[in-house]
Amino acid sequence: MKKARYVRVDVFATKPFGGNPLAVFPEAEGLTSREMQLLAKEMNLSETTFVVPPTKGSGADFRVRIFVPDMEVRYAGHPTLGTFFVLAKEGRIKLREPVTTVKMEVKIGVMPVEIHSSKGRITKVVTVQNRPEFGRVFNDIGVLADALSLSESDFDPARMPVQLVSTGLPWVIAPVRSRKAVERASGNVPAFAKAIKPLPKDVVDIYVTSLDPVDRSSTTHSRGFSMVSGAVVEDPATGSASGCLGAYLVHRGLVPVSRSTRIVNEQGYEIGRASKIEIEVGKDAGGEIDSVRVGGPVVHMMDGVAYL
Repeated sequence: MKKARYVRVDVFATKPFGGNPLAVFPEAEGLTSREMQLLAKEMNLSETTFVVPPTKGSGADFRVRIFVPDMEVRYAGHPTLGTFFVLAKEGRIKLREPVTTVKMEVKIGVMPVEIHSSKGRITKVVTVQNRPEFGRVFNDIGVLADALSLSESDFDPARMPVQLVSTGLPWVIAPVRSRKAVERASGNVPAFAKAIKPLPKDVVDIYVTSLDPVDRSSTTHSRGFSMVSGAVVEDPATGSASGCLGAYLVHRGLVPVSRSTRIVNEQGYEIGRASKIEIEVGKDAGGEIDSVRVGGPVVHMMDGVAYL
């Protein structure tokens, strides 16, 4: 019988039972792709990660394979933070305070990860995302409104157009006028499928957000909806979408912009897993976005062993 050790963490949380839960298999070299997929389905979390040796010549320190319950994905934010928290906590990364930078290999390439620490304690983990790519703008707001069970009047397309954005994983950024609209949103499966049908094959996610947070120290209040296995599911805290959101807000001038713009995105309130996601968007001397960082704290929740 094959054994596989895993660690459960809560990402973007300062205490247990908040943020976004993640299962990390830190020693997954002996697992097949099929076994990884079955374990991810068994965990039934938004993502499960498997740490394996990096591809020869990649220059990475670790290779991380990221699975949702029904497929492997190219990159994701909260799994990156949780995985490298576990690797650092277990001593597989030598910490150099205040910030240790390591390289992660995922399907979209090799990406830096920053581990912040003080007096031997990990304070937060930051995923350094790709430069943003701004895709199509959605002119048919009715389709998006139906997908989120909202009305067209909840949107302000002239000021805040709905747009496809990617900083590693593409998300449809769907700003609405108020937090009440965010709170009312829910996935309508047939309309959701219709809304994402004309998009590239890997785009199955819509991020509804407003500049009307619960906590006045935050910038935005958001919810992430995805089409998974024929159903619409909600993510408690989404690192990849937060990077897209930060880039979008800076690109559109919807927040005060500087060479380094800091944004706090709150998520998960509606499903009882309040999260705070830190976003930093940097600009070069020419005014172009040249860096997107997403980070936050991680809480160690539990340990276990899977028997295959």
